[in-house]
Amino acid sequence: MGAERLAVTGSRAWVVWLRTILGAVAANLVLRAAALAVFDIPPEFEPLAVAGPTVFLTVVGVGAGLGVALVADKRSENPVPLFRRIVLVALLLSLVPDLWMLTDGGSAAFPGATVPAVVTLMAQHVAAAAVVLWSVTNPIAGTPA
Repeated sequence: MGAERLAVTGSRAWVVWLRTILGAVAANLVLRAAALAVFDIPPEFEPLAVAGPTVFLTVVGVGAGLGVALVADKRSENPVPLFRRIVLVALLLSLVPDLWMLTDGGSAAFPGATVPAVVTLMAQHVAAAAVVLWSVTNPIAGTPA
């Protein structure tokens, strides 16, 4: 795989996909555990109350990102910069609902939405995006062992 392609295709691409998903889930579970240990996050804040939502939503989001990477790699002459731009825009858009949780309407829908809780969710989005970007754009990381 050349340095200008994304590491999402080929006979061993499943290794990259699995490593990416597991890496993002691990990063987000560590962030969740650290935030719960350090901050006073109310137990009624459902997105962080149990690990299930963290795992499920990370797998869904990272899977979608890998799918977009696959399309970008197949359709673009220069997929790496294109994918970087797509990830940046998607990351910024993913932060909007988190910020909404800090409004009156958002806090009514998500009881316990405090600044530390919401910043934790935002950090999880950044961590997952970073893992995906590194995994599929780094030639060494994308080379299955």
